[in-house]
Amino acid sequence: MSAAEVGQRRSFDGQLCTIRYVGSVEGTTGDWLGVEWDDPFRGKHAGEHKGVRYFKCKNKHPTAGSFVRPSRPSEPPRSFLEALHEKYASEIQQQGTKFTSSLSSAIPKAIEISGKVVEEVGFDKIRKQLAELEELRIVLLDGLRISGVLPSYEQPVASVKEAAPKIAATCPKIIELDLSRSLLSSWRDVRDICDQLKQLKRLRVNGNRFQPLEDDLVFNEINELQLEATLLTWDEIAEVVSRFPALTNLTASANQLTDIPSSLPSSISFLNLENNEITSISAIRNLARLPNLNHLSLRGNNLSTIIDGSSDTIQDFQFPQTLQSLDLSRNNITSWTFLNHIATLFPGLTTLRISGNALYDQPPLAPSIAAATASMSASKPMTVDESFMLTLARFPSTLRTLNYSTISLQDRSNAEMYYLSLIGKELSATSEEEESSILATHPRYAELCSLYGEPRITRAVESDGSGHRAIHPRSVAARLVKLAFHLSQPQSSSTGNASSESRVSVKEVPTSFNTYQVKAIVSRLFALPAYGFKLVWETDEWDPIAKAAVEEEDWAEDSEDEMAQQRVVESSTEENSSRFVRREIELVDSTRDIGYLFQGETGEMKIRVNVFGSEGSSANVSLPSSAPVSVVS
Repeated sequence: MSAAEVGQRRSFDGQLCTIRYVGSVEGTTGDWLGVEWDDPFRGKHAGEHKGVRYFKCKNKHPTAGSFVRPSRPSEPPRSFLEALHEKYASEIQQQGTKFTSSLSSAIPKAIEISGKVVEEVGFDKIRKQLAELEELRIVLLDGLRISGVLPSYEQPVASVKEAAPKIAATCPKIIELDLSRSLLSSWRDVRDICDQLKQLKRLRVNGNRFQPLEDDLVFNEINELQLEATLLTWDEIAEVVSRFPALTNLTASANQLTDIPSSLPSSISFLNLENNEITSISAIRNLARLPNLNHLSLRGNNLSTIIDGSSDTIQDFQFPQTLQSLDLSRNNITSWTFLNHIATLFPGLTTLRISGNALYDQPPLAPSIAAATASMSASKPMTVDESFMLTLARFPSTLRTLNYSTISLQDRSNAEMYYLSLIGKELSATSEEEESSILATHPRYAELCSLYGEPRITRAVESDGSGHRAIHPRSVAARLVKLAFHLSQPQSSSTGNASSESRVSVKEVPTSFNTYQVKAIVSRLFALPAYGFKLVWETDEWDPIAKAAVEEEDWAEDSEDEMAQQRVVESSTEENSSRFVRREIELVDSTRDIGYLFQGETGEMKIRVNVFGSEGSSANVSLPSSAPVSVVS
C-alpha cells in the first residue's frame, strides 16, 4: 500500500472516504489517519478528539469524521480499463448450472427442468454485445473505485503516457462517461482519461472529492458536466467550469451552496442547483448575467424570500427573457407575494414547477378573511385544483406549462375568474381604507378586471378610525340578509311551443328566521303550496365534481404526473367534463336560524325556487348530474 497523503481517497469495507489528516493524536500511541466519510452518518465526530481539532471536514454534518489506523487494510483502487472490463466484459464461464464471475450476481442462474438445463435464449448475444467494448457509447462506471489511468494512488506521468493510449484503442466511441463515487481526487487524473475519448461530450464525476485544480488543464469537447455532491465551493465550481470552454449544461446540486457570489461563462444554458441551502432569490442574482440561460432548477433548497436582507431591491436584477423553465418545487415558499415577484423577475417563463411548498397547505383565503366571509371552504387547506388555479392566475399568458400540466385556454380563463372572485371576497371583507394595500398584493387585478369585469364588492364593515375594520353587530345589516328568490316555471304559449317564465323577488329576511318561516314567505310571494317546492342557495363557492376524487392528491406531493390531467373550472350549467362546479346548498326544513348559514355573507343571496311536479319530481332543477349539492339543516 502506498503512503497515505492528505487529500487521497480510500475505501474501507465499501465505504468511501477522504484523508484529511495524517499524524499523532494526543493521548494515543502511533499515527492515525483522520478521514472524512462520504456518508456523513458513518463517522463519530467532525475532526476533533477530546476538545482538540485535528482536521476540518467539508461536510457540515457533525459525524462525518473518524480516526483510523494507517495499517487498516483498504480496498485496492482500479484503473479505468480494469473497471471497464469488470463492468462490461467480465469473463463468464459456465460450470454445470453455476456461473463464476465477479459480476455473477447480475447474471441469472441456469434454469433446470427434470435435471436438464433449459437453453436461455438471448444471453449469449447480450454477452457478445457487452464484450464489444469498442462499440460502447454510454459507459457507467460509478462506484468502481477508479483512481485514474493506472490502478494506483500514484499516477506517474511517464507511466500514464505509456498506458493511456490503450483507452483510445479499447473504447474510442464513448460519448457519455460516469466516473462518480470513485477514488478520484485529482482533476489531472480525470483529464488523462478524457483526453483519450475524442467523442466524449457528457461527463459525470458526482460524489468525488477533488483537490485544488491544477494549472494548464482544459477539457475542450465536453458540453455537459455533473458535479453533484462533490462539496466544492461556488468559487471552485466556477474555476472548474472555466476549464470547459464548450460547456452548456452544468449540474452542481447537493454541494451545501448558500449563495452564488459570481457568474459563470455565458455559454451555460442549463443549470441545476438542486438540494443546496439557498434561501432567497437575491442570493442567485449573479446568474441573471447569463445571456443564454434557458433552464434553472432550485428544487429542494430552502427558498422562502426574494430579498435576503441585503441592500438589494426587486428592481436591482431581472433574469433574461431566455430563461423559460424554472423549478422551485420542494422549497419553503409560504407567501403569494413571492409568486407575484417571480412573475416579474422571470419575465420569459413558459414552464414552471412549484409543487411541494408550504404555501399550498394554507387555505385559499387568509384566516381573517375566511372568518369575515364565513366561507365554508376558505378555512380549509387548498385542494389540488385550487392550488393550480391560484398559481396559474398570477402569471401572464406566456406561461404554457405548470407542474407538467399543459395549460389550455379554458384552464387559464377558469383560473383567472376564480382568482378574481377571491379578490372580490377579500375586498368585501375589508374596509375601503385597506383596499389599496390589498390590491398591491394582487398586481394582475386591473388586467383581470379589463378581461372579465370587476368582481362584486359588497362591504359590511366600516372603519373604526384607526385603520382597522370593525363590524357592527347591532346594525341593520348585521341582522338582515337579502335573499333574491328566483322562480322559473314552464309555460305553454298560444302556438303550442314550450317556454318558461322567470320571476324574481328580493326580500330582506331577519337572520333569526328559520327555514319554515322563509318558506312561508316564498309561498306567499309566488302563491305556491307550502310543501310544493324546495329552496337552493347558489353560493359563490366552487367544488370539484365527483370524478376528480379519483385524482385527489395533495399538490405538495411531487410525482411525474401529479398535474398531468386538465383542471377546468366551470359553472353548474356547463358540461359534466368540468373539474369545478359552483356549490349549491339546499335549505331543508329545520328550526335552526338561517343566520348560521349566511353568517358573514354580504350582498344579495340568490335562492332558486324549485317547484315539484305532480309526482314529486322537481320541475326545473338545473343542476348537472355530477354537481354536488350540500344539504344544511
